[in-house]
Amino acid sequence: MLERLIEFLESIKTNPRAPLFDEAATKQAIILPLLHDMPGWNTYNIDEVTPEFSVENRRVDYSLRLNNTNEVFLEVKKAGEDLERHQEQLLDYSFRQGVELAVLTNGLTFWFYLPTKKGDWKGRKFYTIDIIQQEIHDVAQKFMDLLSRANVQTGKALQIAESIYKGKLKKKVLEETLPEAWNRLISEPDSLLLDLLSGTTEKLCGFKPEINEVTRFLDRHEAQFLLSPEEEVVQTPIKIVTPPPPIHKGKKISQDDLIPHIIQVLKKHGGRARKDYVEQEILKMFQNVFKEPWYQETVSNGVPRWQHNVAWAKERAKRKGLIKRPDDSGRGYWELTENGKK
Repeated sequence: MLERLIEFLESIKTNPRAPLFDEAATKQAIILPLLHDMPGWNTYNIDEVTPEFSVENRRVDYSLRLNNTNEVFLEVKKAGEDLERHQEQLLDYSFRQGVELAVLTNGLTFWFYLPTKKGDWKGRKFYTIDIIQQEIHDVAQKFMDLLSRANVQTGKALQIAESIYKGKLKKKVLEETLPEAWNRLISEPDSLLLDLLSGTTEKLCGFKPEINEVTRFLDRHEAQFLLSPEEEVVQTPIKIVTPPPPIHKGKKISQDDLIPHIIQVLKKHGGRARKDYVEQEILKMFQNVFKEPWYQETVSNGVPRWQHNVAWAKERAKRKGLIKRPDDSGRGYWELTENGKK
């Protein structure tokens, strides 16, 4: 049965139409076959897999029921839909009905929740399955663990969910996956960002680390990961070349490349300038490079990649003690420390 589920998941992963499905197509082509391929669920029995289950004049897409009891609520959105804005509604339904396990999905990403736990809605999400990003064998096994009829009926699915929620498995998997996520980020021409590292880790293993977990990881391994293999580790402050050496079109600009230029702009204005002014000065310096499509793509918070990279170059300079923290320099301003001025 597991092999059949793996085969089905592979077909979804490689189907170019899957990311374009509307909600109805997602239900018919992904959700119902997925439930059918997990042993035990009879998708033809509406008393067991109940569509459009009524909850106080509202409806949840599917209720998985045993002995006339709601065991799992499953809410489905169209492929590509942002799940963030739908979780409160699902968890409210689940909490009111006392349903202890709930799933929110767009057919490709599945968010798993323990709705009756304490805390805010986001804190009740304990696991993520991403069919596109994660290993299919791991995905299939996790579906079986958390949603197979036998595990739901015996309570094993809830036990596994509780174990993940309490962090026993989470800690182990995060320790194994954080290095892999980091290596994937630094091996591709993209910024090494806390939010990207956190998000990629979640896609790879199903768990989203807290920012402080990511920060601790970066601090432990910063010297190792920030240098290319052929570079020599030099334990001396950054020396500013005036003017900094030009970076030619076609060469990707790293965060470390940008730091001397940010410092040059700040020094030109007495060591302190508005954030948006510094960004525009950097944009002028590298306009021939930043006009390329890769730098114009939007990333975190909808800003273009060039601006995102400049902001994180500033963060790296701050960690190196070259730029003051906001509490010291005032929000909206970037200001050099004494080390930065030197």
